[in-house]
Amino acid sequence: MFGSLLACSLMTGCWDSTNLETIDYATAIGVEYKEDKFVVYTQLVDFSSIAKNEGGEHKGAKVWVGRGVGDTFYGAYSELLRTAQTEMNTEQLKTVIIRDSAIVKLDEILDALNRVRVSRYTSWVFGTNTPVDEILTTSTFFGMPQTTSLIYSPRDQMRRANLIDPLSMQHFVARYNEGPATVLLPVVGVSTRMWKEEEQSVKMQVVQGMFAIKRKGKATYFPIGEMGGVKWVNPNFTRYLMPIAGEGGNKATIAVNDVKAKVRIDVSKKAPLFTIKLSVVGEVAEIGGHMSKEQIVARMKQVIKEEMVDTYRKGLAKGEDLYNLEEELYRHHLRVWRKETKGREVWLPGKDDLNVDVSFRLRGSGVFGLS
Repeated sequence: MFGSLLACSLMTGCWDSTNLETIDYATAIGVEYKEDKFVVYTQLVDFSSIAKNEGGEHKGAKVWVGRGVGDTFYGAYSELLRTAQTEMNTEQLKTVIIRDSAIVKLDEILDALNRVRVSRYTSWVFGTNTPVDEILTTSTFFGMPQTTSLIYSPRDQMRRANLIDPLSMQHFVARYNEGPATVLLPVVGVSTRMWKEEEQSVKMQVVQGMFAIKRKGKATYFPIGEMGGVKWVNPNFTRYLMPIAGEGGNKATIAVNDVKAKVRIDVSKKAPLFTIKLSVVGEVAEIGGHMSKEQIVARMKQVIKEEMVDTYRKGLAKGEDLYNLEEELYRHHLRVWRKETKGREVWLPGKDDLNVDVSFRLRGSGVFGLS
C-alpha cells in the first residue's frame, strides 16, 4: 500500500516538469515603431554554445532573431510567441533596445514590458537609430556567444572609453520619470570599418552617441563628436587618454585617471549662474617633441574647458540641458527653480550662464621626465 502511494506521489510531482531542451531563452528584446505598428524583435541564445568543448574552444555561436508586428507592443510580442516552435522564456532577458522611432511610444513600451514580465530591472537599456535586427546579428570574436558583446556586457567596455555610463532598466526608469532630469541614454549601432576576420569585414557593435530625453519628450541625438564634455561630469569616471598639441607641432597624450566635478549656483543675479568646478589628475602616457610640465598643465586646462563649453552650447542649440543644470537648481534652490520654470514648458540656462573652472595636476611625467 505504501509503495503504491509513493509511486503515485512521484508521478504527480512530474506533471508540471519541463524539459530544458524545449525552452528557448530570450536574452534581448528590441522595439521599433513604424507605419503605426509596433515591431518587436527577440534574440535567442543557444546556451550550449556558451560552454567550451573538451579542448577549451568555444563552439560556433548561433543566433536566432524573431520578429513580430502588431498594433500594440503585446500584440507584436504575442505574434512572436505564436510562431515560436518551443516555449520562449524571458527569465534570462539581459538587454532592451529601443529605436528612435519608438521613443514616442516609450510610456507604452515600459508599461508593457512590466505587465508581461518580459523585463527585469537589471536589464540594460539602449537606444539606437540603426535597424534593430542589424544590431542583434553582429559578429563576436573567436565564435564567442552574443552574450559577450557590448549590449550584454556594457559596463567594462563603455567605462574603458569613458564616454557615457550604461543604464540599467531601474536607473533609466527612475531618471525618465524625474521631471527636471535629462536622461542620457547610450545609443548603440553597428560598425564595419574597425575589424576584419581574415579579409572579410565584420559587423561589430559600437556606442555611436546618446539620446537626451527630458520630461518624457522627444529623443535628441548627439553623436560622439558632440558629447565630449559629458565624460568630465561623469561620477563614475575611470580613465581617459587625452591627446593635446603644443607649439611647434609638439604633441602629448595624457592619461586622465581621476576627475571630480562640483556644481555651484549663484542665485543672487537676475538669472541663475552656474559654475562647474573640475579637479583633474593625470599623467603623461606619451610625448612627441618637447613640452614642459607648465605647458602640459596649461594646455590640459584649456582643452578640457573648451570641450565642456562646446558640449554645453551644442546641447542648448538642440534644446537640451546636457549637464543637468536644471536638476541641480531644482534640488538645491527649489524656490528659484519654481520661479524660473513657472509658465514654461521647457527651461534652459542661457548661453553664457555657465562658467567652467578647471584645475589640473600632473601626477607623473613618465620614465623620461619633462624639460
